[in-house]
Amino acid sequence: MAAKILVPSILPMVLALILCVSFAPLRAAAWTPPPPLSSPEVSTSRNYFLRRMLTDVVPSSAALLLVTSSSRPALAAPPFAIMAEEMGYFPVNDERTGETVMVPARAKRESTSQAVSLAKHLRDTGAVMYGAYWCPHCSRQKELFGREAWKYVRYVECSPKGYQSGYATCLERGVDGYPSWEFGNGKSQGGEMELVDIAKLSGYSRTFKASLETGVPPLGGGSCQ
Repeated sequence: MAAKILVPSILPMVLALILCVSFAPLRAAAWTPPPPLSSPEVSTSRNYFLRRMLTDVVPSSAALLLVTSSSRPALAAPPFAIMAEEMGYFPVNDERTGETVMVPARAKRESTSQAVSLAKHLRDTGAVMYGAYWCPHCSRQKELFGREAWKYVRYVECSPKGYQSGYATCLERGVDGYPSWEFGNGKSQGGEMELVDIAKLSGYSRTFKASLETGVPPLGGGSCQ
């Protein structure tokens, strides 16, 4: 156990030594450490300053590491995971433009078989959902479909800061609220909808049972402007 603690304790020693060598002249000019009682030499010399740092700072850093190494590991989630959980999106770097864009978090809920069938119907008939990464109603609409079904839904990102933004398309189509649906049969509807209503408007021919769609967050019936 002692060997495991001793190896990482080298890191703060090396870092402290680098800082000492880099900033010793500046520190020596701004601060004059007291000389040892047993030595008459002038204490502003570079060598003396390094000795003081190695004897005072490094042991403290090593002791701090020993304390933190023996403590329990932190349980905090990574920042991106926190953002995706709390806000529903997180930033990434667009390799094409070099700009930071926002990616909506993936749906968490497992899709029902009828939701997957409906989503494939929407894909095959040319339905489109327009939305924005920051819109909670869009996030809930995605959750209504679930992870597996959402892969078949054609989604257009209307925010200029969103990943693979279709901002120009949204302007051209006159989208003024999110989510907005355009179905292949020519019908359109704004605001989030229950899947059973999407099935009716899109001309889905099979029976869709709303009672099978459970575990959906309670937001419902609205849109973002």
